Amino acid sequence: MPELPEVETVARDLQRWVAGAQIVDVEVRWDRTIRHPQPPERFAAELRGAVIAGVGRRAKSVLLRLADGRVMTVALRMTGALVVSAPGTSDDRYARVVFRLADGRELRYRDVRKFGRIGLFEGGGFRVRRARRARPRIREAGAPYRVGDVFAGHGPEPLSPSFSARRLEERLAGRSARLKSLLLDQSFIAGVGNIYADEALWLAGLHPLRTADTLNRDEVARLHRSIRKVLRQGITNRGASFSDYVGADGEPGENAERLAVYQRTGAPCLRCGRPIQRLVVGQRSTHFCPHCQPLPAAAEEPAP
Repeated sequence: MPELPEVETVARDLQRWVAGAQIVDVEVRWDRTIRHPQPPERFAAELRGAVIAGVGRRAKSVLLRLADGRVMTVALRMTGALVVSAPGTSDDRYARVVFRLADGRELRYRDVRKFGRIGLFEGGGFRVRRARRARPRIREAGAPYRVGDVFAGHGPEPLSPSFSARRLEERLAGRSARLKSLLLDQSFIAGVGNIYADEALWLAGLHPLRTADTLNRDEVARLHRSIRKVLRQGITNRGASFSDYVGADGEPGENAERLAVYQRTGAPCLRCGRPIQRLVVGQRSTHFCPHCQPLPAAAEEPAP
């Protein structure tokens, strides 16, 4: 599944290429791709004539902000991609939604496995989930469904200037969850997935089975730096392509070749030369170096 660096790469490409473009027609080829509004014919009708004012990202979703204040969200999920196609480009059998632009280009949403979702919402309502046990805000009946409601349960953006080491420490306080599971929890931190969780923990020298409440302040600061560093590296290298991920230009990213542990089981650790190992945490494959990421003696390793 595309994570923060991959989605950010797509959003930055689209900002350069389609900001200011007008959508003149929409063809929905797979109805279940449309999350909101329903039916899909209404979704298409409401977008005809709309102008894309800008493109951004929240968590693992691309946000296309329209000139009238509405926002279209695109969750790429497992195999989704947004690709800008020049006039005359041959059709794509996996294009589930096609947005035709006034200049003859097409913005195609392709999705081999059909897991992705697209929604059109009123603007506004963004907020960050503050605490693990905070009660979710209940939207009043009849109130417009705003884009912020889609992300109401998400945690902070890890590359935001406001996401400091102290803020991470506050969010970790009192948590007994394992670090790998916690980093994958989108209510704890937004946008990090399996690839960059493994990479951040290796860079920080922290075992994926460590529990959050065992970290000291120095380790929290190290984890904070590592999360931000691996995400920025991923963006610089235009994301990691292992299967279907491509940028908006249709080209794969280059970050997969620069990963330290993810999917490198048995390969030598880039720090110590010992073999990278794999274990399963919360049904997710996890890659680490047991020498560079030691598990404290007090912690128990689960039976295989």
